[in-house]
Amino acid sequence: MQSLRDIRQNIKAIRSTQQIMQTMKMISSARIRKAQQAMDNARPFAKKMLEMVADLKQEVLAFPALQEGEETWAERFFVNKTGDPSKIGLIVITGDKGLTGSFNAVILRAAVAFLKEHQDQEISVFCIGKKGRDFISRLRHKNIHIVYESVGIFPKVTYAHAELLGEAVMKEFFEKKLSAVTLIYNDFKSMGSQRLAQYEVLPFTLQAETQKKDETEFLFEPGVKEIFRILVPRLMKANMYRVLLESQAANLAATMNAMDAASKNAGELAEALGVTLNKVRQAGITNEILDIVNGAEALNS
Repeated sequence: MQSLRDIRQNIKAIRSTQQIMQTMKMISSARIRKAQQAMDNARPFAKKMLEMVADLKQEVLAFPALQEGEETWAERFFVNKTGDPSKIGLIVITGDKGLTGSFNAVILRAAVAFLKEHQDQEISVFCIGKKGRDFISRLRHKNIHIVYESVGIFPKVTYAHAELLGEAVMKEFFEKKLSAVTLIYNDFKSMGSQRLAQYEVLPFTLQAETQKKDETEFLFEPGVKEIFRILVPRLMKANMYRVLLESQAANLAATMNAMDAASKNAGELAEALGVTLNKVRQAGITNEILDIVNGAEALNS
């Protein structure tokens, strides 16, 4: 049986850990408000960029000059017939730290499933977050290559981080002739839950194009192709910025929930040890009383 001193030390250590968890919860709670605001501000811009590119898609693909020769720069973003089927890309966005519940584990399980499914293909991996970078670097598979990594950017994501990621993805997509690029991350659903998201970011799949468009003809200046070449990279970077902000908010929410649950568990454990402490102390007092009584009886006999 543990001594009173050992139990008191355990209770003290648990209470100290509980205070750390409560502090981390408060920090995450304060940061998530700012992260949510930035995420909400980025969503309308990314949506409008998507609509503008969708409006230009048909005009660009139908442009007479695009029918000459091999697949054009514009067509690569939507059709990508010249992409090498044996080469694909994967963007994995995780957190930089642990203590987030199942936040990182869910993403890494999905990444492992993806890598197993495409193990015969050459995979260019873009790692955002220390947890994902460290995990994938340990795989050491001949077909898996980390071509870009960015760690330590959370919880202070800026548009510059999205620009660097977007440029790296598009450069790899064109130079290595990747057939597709898949994104895996946790989407922010609410303060209490996050949702695993996995979809192709290249080539583009624009749902906005299915909406009914006006039959009015527009005159584009300086030209459809020029505008398209400007908008598409910006769309890619804006989408990456939105995704990074979504992941950042989801990470902070997961940390807050994990620390809240851990703090409650620590409190329950400390209370249970308090009960054990009282029982041990009472048992010690009882034994001392019995010793006194037995000693008194021995003297009287």
